[in-house]
Amino acid sequence: MTVTRKSFFPLLFSLLALLLLSPLTPRAWELTPPVGLQQGLQPIPLPASYELLDSPPQADLNGDGHPEMLRLADGRLAILSGTQAGWQSPASWRVAQAAFSDLNRDGLPEVALLVWRPFRPWPVDAWLPHGGRISEFHDAEGQSCHLILIGWKRGVYRELWAGSALAEPVRAFAATDLDADGKEELVVLEAAYDDPPSKTANRLKVWEWNGFGFSAVSMLEGRFRQMQIVRAPDGRVLILAP
Repeated sequence: MTVTRKSFFPLLFSLLALLLLSPLTPRAWELTPPVGLQQGLQPIPLPASYELLDSPPQADLNGDGHPEMLRLADGRLAILSGTQAGWQSPASWRVAQAAFSDLNRDGLPEVALLVWRPFRPWPVDAWLPHGGRISEFHDAEGQSCHLILIGWKRGVYRELWAGSALAEPVRAFAATDLDADGKEELVVLEAAYDDPPSKTANRLKVWEWNGFGFSAVSMLEGRFRQMQIVRAPDGRVLILAP
């Protein structure tokens, strides 16, 4: 194809328009305050400016006045007190993401882990005729996805909560207070177990702690490559999801 001077500028404007309308253009979502029992994610105009909100780089997990840090390398996570590892993830786990949080809303920091590990059915599944309700919650290699909370309790690091194999594996998560109630929500991008890593996530979902585990608050279907948590100039915490 030959591009002449006359056709160059229309072509340029078409390419710019395509980029501006691309699915990768960031979209902003706000979790509306609950009205009765109704609460949900609503699209809003993208703010002209915003501040990126990252998970805290350190937290005092054991209450000794000295903050711990996280080291994640090659799928292994270590909780560091100074240069010493106070806890390390098991060799059978592949930790995809870890962050300090207070997702269980007890007022104390813990570490939230996104973990892949060998699938284990529920013990009761051995008695069920068709393998149980979570028998398909794993990939072709027999690895299932879990969210696990690790914290300090009774003088040692331990699992404060460990979820069963997720029905839809999580690509990424964030712990943040979306609705300004002083309590963190869990924001995740979900995919399917048979999706290749290059495929976009197909669901953006918000969960909240219910005292025993997590309950879904709101969900969006679509194509999501990544997400960022930001604070707008007016103080609202938003989700950007291109």
